[in-house]
Formats: sequence, C-alpha cells, structure tokens
Amino acid sequence: MTSRHPITQIKNDRTDARKLDDPNADTCVLALSDKDGKASVRTLVLREIRANHFLVFMNQSSPKWKILTEGGDYELLLWYPTMQRQYRISGTLAFVDEEFVKSSWLRRPKGSKLLDLYYEHRGDQSSLIDSRAELVDQITGLRQEFKLDDIAAPTKVAGVELVATKIEMLDLNREDRIHDRQLFMLEGDEWISQYLVP
Repeated sequence: MTSRHPITQIKNDRTDARKLDDPNADTCVLALSDKDGKASVRTLVLREIRANHFLVFMNQSSPKWKILTEGGDYELLLWYPTMQRQYRISGTLAFVDEEFVKSSWLRRPKGSKLLDLYYEHRGDQSSLIDSRAELVDQITGLRQEFKLDDIAAPTKVAGVELVATKIEMLDLNREDRIHDRQLFMLEGDEWISQYLVP
C-alpha cells in the first residue's frame, strides 16, 4: 500500500488531453442510480476540478438533479482516449454556492443560456416536445424576448460538486498489454493507493 495524490494526476492528464485535442478533455460521464436502483447515464461538461471536488452545472428541472437531491448514488467517469486512460470516481455530494453558479452562468455560451431560459419559461429538461422545429421556434422566440447580455441567471440554474473519496485509475497504454489498474481511497487527508488486477 502506498500514498499518492490521484487528483494531481487527473489534472495533469486533463491538461495533456487538451494539448492533444482529446475530444473528452472537458467532458465527463455521470452514471446515476436512483433510490430504487434504476440506473441512468449521461455526458456532461466537467467545469472545474478543485481539490477533490469535480464541478458540474445542471438545471434543477433535470432528472439528474432529482436523482442526486433525492438520495441517489453516482459514479463519474473520465476517459481520455488519446492517452488510453480512464478514471472512475465516487464519493459524496456538495452543492455549489449559488452566487458562484450565477456569476459563472454569465460567461456561458449563448446557446446554453437559451436552453436554461427554455427550462425556466417553457418546459423542463427532458420533457416531451412535438418536434425539433418546435424547440428551435421557441428558442428563437426566447432570443427575441430576452437580451442575453443583460439578464441574470435563471433561478433553476445549479451546480454540484462530486466530492471524490474513491478513485480507480485504469491505464491501457502499456506496450506489454498488461494494463495498470490502481485504486485510491481517501483516508482523512491522505490518499492511499493499491494495485488491482486489471
């Protein structure tokens, strides 16, 4: 058993992935299990990594928000194909300060802002619509109704921090094809690592 810091490794890998134009450098896959054990999975933008906190934004009208706030469980997956390395991350949940979320929202792309306005004024995320054309028409209406540079963040904009206490790293980029797999567990302020059979 050894002591290492997997967060530093993840941050370094993410930086390298960006330099390599890795399509997954700024995304993550969030797997959820609701309180009844029903599983779901989706791809999200990974906004930031602070200490062992992995920050993602979401809308309170989304199914994922409901699962997380009603006691569901999660696992976060980071996969960098340019390096053939993946991280599976699990732990606890913390909610991002509302003021930070609202100030961050002001820097979001216009398309993302328009979707948040849609969730606020037209319909919840994942709700049914008749066609994509209907969605585009309603977004066009919102674009005319609101001046995006002058409005504050809608009330349902939120952020969560997935607080890692367990990280599993799998490195497939080995010439001998014997993959490197390590488990990191947070004990107090220290990460303890062990090797796993791949």
